[in-house]
Amino acid sequence: MCPTVFSFGDLLLICALFFPVAAAQEPQRQNSKGIIHGVVIDQNGRPARHIGMMAKPVGVALGTVLPQTKTDQNGKYQFENLVWLGQYVVFAEDLEAGYSDFANGPASAGPFPQATLSPEHPEAELNLRLPPRAGFLEVHLTNRKTGASISGLQVNVTMSDDPSRTIFSISTDSANPILLPPQKDLLIHIWSFGFNEWMESVGRGKPVRIAPGVHRQMDVRLDRQEPNQR
Repeated sequence: MCPTVFSFGDLLLICALFFPVAAAQEPQRQNSKGIIHGVVIDQNGRPARHIGMMAKPVGVALGTVLPQTKTDQNGKYQFENLVWLGQYVVFAEDLEAGYSDFANGPASAGPFPQATLSPEHPEAELNLRLPPRAGFLEVHLTNRKTGASISGLQVNVTMSDDPSRTIFSISTDSANPILLPPQKDLLIHIWSFGFNEWMESVGRGKPVRIAPGVHRQMDVRLDRQEPNQR
């Protein structure tokens, strides 16, 4: 059987048929600057004051910092100069207040409210209610043999009912609390560069469940890796 050969005209026709479909599925840059604004309330229905907010365009792989703003005294927020047409998710990203993408934002849960920008409507209003605050896990990380503090902290978090599915992994300073999805049965793995994984998290993982806004401290002692283990 002879291989199929396409003429230049055939290729143009194929591109004309398929390219508009692909392009319509991805947000595009806009000449004018988009605006998303609204009011954020907390779990008690009161204005969420001075909370950091973030806007993430759906379906865009970004290598830059996402647009950020803060709510004012009345819980109002506004993003300006948004350069992408299409759908955006807006969520709280404020670690000190207990909000993050992975703990209680779009990356941790189901569908989030979205705002849509278009050439005809470059401005959108999106009012939001904050989810429950994350749980704060504060890890006191030390060398088991010397008692010296270990600064580099590596954490992997999975669901207890599905240990093979990673919720998120993070590398941070051990002085920083880890924000965890609240009221969830989780499994955590803890280790550090040059050290073995924490004995209590080896295998399935260390069970942990933290209520919204609660700070839980955990003393973790690691054994340094032997040269033949690296």
